Amino acid sequence: MKVTMNRMEALSIAKAAESIAPSKATMDELRCVLLECGGDGKLTMAATNNEVALERRMPAQIQEAGALLINAKLFANMLGVLGGETVAIQGEDGRQAEITSGACRYTIPILSVSNYPRAEIPFPEDTVTVKNIPHMAARTIFAASENESKPTMRCVKLVFTSDGLKAVSYDGSRLAAAKGDSKGEASASLLIPAASLNKLARLVGNKDELHVGTTGKSVVFTKEDFLFSARLLSGEHVDDNLLLGSVRSAFTVLTDAAALYDAVSSVSVVADECSALSLHFADNRIRVRCEGANCSSARDLEVVALSGTPEGEYWYNPQQLSQCLSALGGTLMLEVGQNGVLVMRTDDLVCLQLSRRRPALLRAREEKQKKAVKAAA
Repeated sequence: MKVTMNRMEALSIAKAAESIAPSKATMDELRCVLLECGGDGKLTMAATNNEVALERRMPAQIQEAGALLINAKLFANMLGVLGGETVAIQGEDGRQAEITSGACRYTIPILSVSNYPRAEIPFPEDTVTVKNIPHMAARTIFAASENESKPTMRCVKLVFTSDGLKAVSYDGSRLAAAKGDSKGEASASLLIPAASLNKLARLVGNKDELHVGTTGKSVVFTKEDFLFSARLLSGEHVDDNLLLGSVRSAFTVLTDAAALYDAVSSVSVVADECSALSLHFADNRIRVRCEGANCSSARDLEVVALSGTPEGEYWYNPQQLSQCLSALGGTLMLEVGQNGVLVMRTDDLVCLQLSRRRPALLRAREEKQKKAVKAAA
């Protein structure tokens, strides 16, 4: 193979490939980036870790078609320190490659491409078009479980229906269900690891139209000169409609998502590992309070009562609640159900947060105060 290309463009793609290729993989080929070119004036760079695969294409001056397999980290580092505007790569599969830019030249041994696992591609007629992948990922991946013993709950469920695309995540104590495209073209449900969806979100923009299809074991996202493949999981995931439908509403209030997020964030500065945050409802006001081991913080926020009588104090994990609120935006409807379950709704996102017990710290303080009063009497 012999090819010349723009160095900075190649560097950008090589860094993306390096982020996919595992540096400590037991299979030597997985630590590499595949460079491949034919007669169409484009160079393809590909990387995989058997969970996800990435292929990017860029314009190049191709003197001799072929393919080379180069260590991904080494390749990105070399492109970063070279100084010329263009870089030339020449090599023979399985032997060595020369990488030249300006007066600098690297000569490195390379692996054979014969054992490199390439991503499968679905038939174009079996794909649908989606947009806003980064926005949808940001609103759901935070609620995916981190428990390695529950692999399906570490996923985001993408649901394609005639009403459009929906993404759902659930970690056992909170749920996020985000709406995607308003028009649907297919009917399918796919479980994609949240980490894989996050990698895809970092590589594309919200305005990018991606063609999505499956190959049985993987889901593949493509656009011009771009391919991203992620391994699919099979198994049970939460039924968001059933879970949300099971909430028996006690009351609902209307507030601003950003204002509530700001209140939760500001009082949470006193939080520690044992802390809990409370929302105390009374008339048209919420008192947001966080109790730490040695101090507490509170802040009031006005709300509009929509139904029922807003009253009572309910406790939540401060970090989890803050993450939910950071994904929401605009006018927010808060619905409090049985046992303090909290449902937060905007036009395109619904989050459910389970409550927790009153903090042991507070229970101990109250018990101590009661004993003190009894002793004084």
